[in-house]
Amino acid sequence: MKRSRKFSPATLALAALVALAGCGDTQPKAINYGRDECAECKMTLVNQRYGAELISAKGKVFKFDDLNCLLAFEKKNAAGPAPQAYVVDCNRPNQFLSSDQAILLQHDGLRTPMGSRFAAFASETELETARTQLGGAGKTLRWPDLLRPPSAEKTAACTTCCSAEKKP
Repeated sequence: MKRSRKFSPATLALAALVALAGCGDTQPKAINYGRDECAECKMTLVNQRYGAELISAKGKVFKFDDLNCLLAFEKKNAAGPAPQAYVVDCNRPNQFLSSDQAILLQHDGLRTPMGSRFAAFASETELETARTQLGGAGKTLRWPDLLRPPSAEKTAACTTCCSAEKKP
């Protein structure tokens, strides 16, 4: 005769916690400005209006001071499942936007840490307000636009991520 085992709710809860501990966390971690280092260029993150994070499938967080650093890092480390990317909301320092939801403005008037001249916004209205304050012009992009292979028409923001493709 087989004897059935009964587990207490506490034992089952502990087992669930142990099982979930192996799963990667996909939420961004707060950037400690003045202390955290960019995973690509190794500079200290200091400007709270810019920044980004990649979170690997295992939950490892990589922090960046500028979008071009994130793009260069992602290009070099493209093997495996695509990481989740987050960008700092330019209007709300210390708040992240999912890269899929962020609207990006590339404008020569933006002075970003590594020269990408990209800022992320939560809405078209916020982006247009910033564009007006910067004197108009600029280019509006979405995350998939940044992941496309570069065309012959390269911008100044592309110098870091595309430096290997430059001709002598």
